[in-house]
Amino acid sequence: MTELAHEVEFISDPEKPPYRFDSHPALVQRSLHAGMSIFAGKWKLSILWYLEQRPRRFGELASLLPEVTAKVLTYQLRELEEAGLISRTETVSPRHTEYALTDWGVAAMPVLQLLWQWGNWYLRREASGHDHCAADETSSSRL
Repeated sequence: MTELAHEVEFISDPEKPPYRFDSHPALVQRSLHAGMSIFAGKWKLSILWYLEQRPRRFGELASLLPEVTAKVLTYQLRELEEAGLISRTETVSPRHTEYALTDWGVAAMPVLQLLWQWGNWYLRREASGHDHCAADETSSSRL
């Protein structure tokens, strides 16, 4: 794991007490909004997911995401680059552009993996016909 991932405490150190995020409602809202705004965009999570596997050229990403237009893909890649999650490398000979995760992008992957796991869990519950409004042990445990 990268130094940044250690900094944001994705890896717990038994020697070090856990970092406590300030739980003031305004800071919680601001932190959640900051995190969500970086990932907001229909294709950003998928782009990051594919870049975790290896660096990719624009055409590879376009073929992995056939529903996205070139214009929208370019826009979303630029936003991820501006946020510091991916890097863009251009070569002259042969001419091509390659995208890869930065350290910040690598540090974000545990969040995406958790979201992917939760999404799979949710889809399985939905496919089994589970009533979303019914109280059960998972929803009532937070009350």
